Amino acid sequence: MNDVYAVVDIETTGSSPKNGERIIQIGIVRIENGVITSTYSSFVNPEKSIPPFIQALTHITNDDVKNAPLFSEIADEILSQLEGAVFVAHNVNFDFPFVQGELKRLERPLLKNKKVDTVEFARLLFPSALSYKLSEITMELGIPLEDAHRADADAYATAELFLLCVKKLYSLPLGAIEKLHKRCFRLKSHVAPLFFEALKKQQTILQPVAQIQPVDIIKELPPYPVEDQEKIELLKQIYPGAQQRDSQLRYMDSVHVALHNRSEVALEAETGIGKTMGYLLPSIYFSLESQKKVVISTYTNTLMDQVLENEGAKIQAAFPGSFKIAKLKSYTHYLDRELFELRLATEDESYDETFALMQLVVWLEETTTGDLSELNSTGGGQLTIDKVRKHKRTPQIHQDFYEKEYRRAQQAHLIVTNHAMLAGQPEILRSLEKDIGAVIIDEAHHFLTAVHKTNEKVISFTEWKYLLSQFGFIEKSQVGWKLEKLGIHSHQLNKIKMRTETVNDLFDTITKQLTESALLERTVRGNSKITIDLQASELLFSDFVQEVNRLVTAYDEFMYGTSLPSATLHEDLLFWIRELRIAAYDWEEYVSQLSNEPSWLEADKRSLPSSFIFHQKKLHHQKFTEELLQPYRTNKSLIWTSGTLTVPKQPWFILDQLYLPRDMSIQRFFAEPDYYKGAQVFVVNDVPDVTQVDQFTFIESIADVIIQTAQVAKGRMFVLFTSQDMLRKTVELIEDTKLLEDYLLIAQGMNAGSKMRMLRTFQRFPKAILFGTTTFWEGVDVPGDALSTILLVRLPFTNPDDPYFRRKADILTKEGHNAFTKYALPEAIIRFRQGFGRLVRNPEEKGAFIILDRRIETKSYGKEFLDAIPQVPKRQVSVETMVDNLETWYND
Repeated sequence: MNDVYAVVDIETTGSSPKNGERIIQIGIVRIENGVITSTYSSFVNPEKSIPPFIQALTHITNDDVKNAPLFSEIADEILSQLEGAVFVAHNVNFDFPFVQGELKRLERPLLKNKKVDTVEFARLLFPSALSYKLSEITMELGIPLEDAHRADADAYATAELFLLCVKKLYSLPLGAIEKLHKRCFRLKSHVAPLFFEALKKQQTILQPVAQIQPVDIIKELPPYPVEDQEKIELLKQIYPGAQQRDSQLRYMDSVHVALHNRSEVALEAETGIGKTMGYLLPSIYFSLESQKKVVISTYTNTLMDQVLENEGAKIQAAFPGSFKIAKLKSYTHYLDRELFELRLATEDESYDETFALMQLVVWLEETTTGDLSELNSTGGGQLTIDKVRKHKRTPQIHQDFYEKEYRRAQQAHLIVTNHAMLAGQPEILRSLEKDIGAVIIDEAHHFLTAVHKTNEKVISFTEWKYLLSQFGFIEKSQVGWKLEKLGIHSHQLNKIKMRTETVNDLFDTITKQLTESALLERTVRGNSKITIDLQASELLFSDFVQEVNRLVTAYDEFMYGTSLPSATLHEDLLFWIRELRIAAYDWEEYVSQLSNEPSWLEADKRSLPSSFIFHQKKLHHQKFTEELLQPYRTNKSLIWTSGTLTVPKQPWFILDQLYLPRDMSIQRFFAEPDYYKGAQVFVVNDVPDVTQVDQFTFIESIADVIIQTAQVAKGRMFVLFTSQDMLRKTVELIEDTKLLEDYLLIAQGMNAGSKMRMLRTFQRFPKAILFGTTTFWEGVDVPGDALSTILLVRLPFTNPDDPYFRRKADILTKEGHNAFTKYALPEAIIRFRQGFGRLVRNPEEKGAFIILDRRIETKSYGKEFLDAIPQVPKRQVSVETMVDNLETWYND
């Protein structure tokens, strides 16, 4: 590194020097020739009182700074530290103006240093990191930071982060650095010299000779174990400490028999019996013997990864080379290399595009999957990522990530997929149908959810308006402007321009009318969300739908008859027209079913109309489901399994919804009696009743319980919500208190990244708390000490105002049923059981299941929830007693 870098961090009395806020501490770390050569830090007397919340955040008090030097007294030393150096900071647009502000106040010459922001630099070099907050990115990268929010400690950690970024940059191959160097001048940070140095360094290094891959060792599986002792011996080869669990052995046999008889069965396996291993092993044997593939479908990508990385990997480690397992997701998850190279070859339109492409270049050097969900991209960069996402298969491209996955699936004995692909893109698996001998549907109670989602329509106002804006003729980035710029003045282009204006006008009319309706809707305090039933609104949309289709047709005709001079523009147009065609189809389908299916508008009165979301769900799915599964019911085995297939008083509640034949028996497998010996249930009885207070009061109360519980449990906690809005408000309130600053708060919907990445981060760091909504209620495994507490904020009932729920309830009522006991209650109990199932993953673990919803003790149905979970000690206690008990219990 030729330049000298001065890494700066400051603590201040507030957020803006323009408002008279002052520096109270400054830390500077100098880096020369790539190593830290000196450190400097000093408290600074700000000549004003430090606000209490700043004292709480920094632990710097008025007493600490009352005898400290004034900034004027250390200005020369600070200028000396910064002289000739590049100014580096984590969020440099905060630190740099503050130092400038102090110098300006003293009428000293202002800084002219070049700047580097380590937030931008780290986002580029570590594109898959969960978070770029200093405390979190340093934790993830293993950089010590014990006194966060103290300038000396933060400056030193930032310096180490900067050096780690440089090290990562220097480690990239020459081709990647060349691509990055071409674009690095458009970054906000002065990092171009670093890229140039990395380029020169790599050009002098000889490329390593490819290593000869070692020959795989093969260890064959023994014959399928018939006797219990043989099964245990087999399991011990996979898990050295495996213990006999009779239910698991019986479950294995049931799967084995169903596979060989080509039969359809339903197997409920309670958490704790080892279900996944219980179906994987018989599936491997069946596939090896029959030379037929077994497809394993589960609910989410997270569960797919867990099957592969946990149980699948353990069997492969014990019996290497004995079988092949592959995953298969929709190709839209993967990068399209051709589109990416096309983007790289053209000039970028914006900073966001440049940055996203540079992130992709770095990420491509480390990804083995090409799965774009690994990236932590910003909102602005997401569009660029969508433009390089696969939208069709390209079997002719050998190195394509998706095609490699598909070829692996063709060669595999087991294919792990998810319900969304099984239901939403059935043609992919059907292309392998002749080689498939069985399908196992795990988390079977969620298969119908996947079917619902496949047939569900969700149209976002902002996404639609953004899409429509791309076809404008005013701004340089818009499709129409680019076409006019090329000098294309055909009658077709004029027709497109008029149709675009008509579509905009019609949608504006719809928006105005719906906004007026939304303003008339009443809300309760603390909740600004509303829904408007659109069942009788077909006429409102009919002209609009026709015009959108005419616009698509006009573009198709234009593309057919016009030769564009630029391949990038051609690809850009195809991308936007494809998006418009999909949207036009969605609108047409949506409007055509308005009178038949539950359809509604969801909105937030604080942000109309930008919060508009149009929803539509189908009520009946029997024909779709039966046609979907028919190929797997012919000379194949179809196994439905889950930890929750039945509800105590309605054993067929789930299976009826899956349209399974009533003559099929349900086999149930229970965990060993002592499996839950380390679990306790606490029903907290002095939290306000959620139905008796406003939302803000309830959130204040639960935030206090969460903080107290987290402090005694030392994190290691899931907090489960039923509402994203309540989750966000609770997390924001907890962050405002600063009482859990030492904890890593991971919030679904607030942190970027996939669910699997959040889960891995939770497991990796001590004192982590994960705030989750629906998808974290089930199907995620956190074995060991990483999870010790599950805190349930509300019983997981569907909102009774949900239009889909209301239509279902109306139908049940007309059929003479009680909609609550027939539908709402069993559905909530299933979720409740799944939530409890996350707590204990082996009999040696200890865990607390804490329920904050008072309805479990005040309502008659509360007992049904508690009866649905295993028999463990259940106590009704105050918050104070619960916290005391937990403190003693955990310390024991």
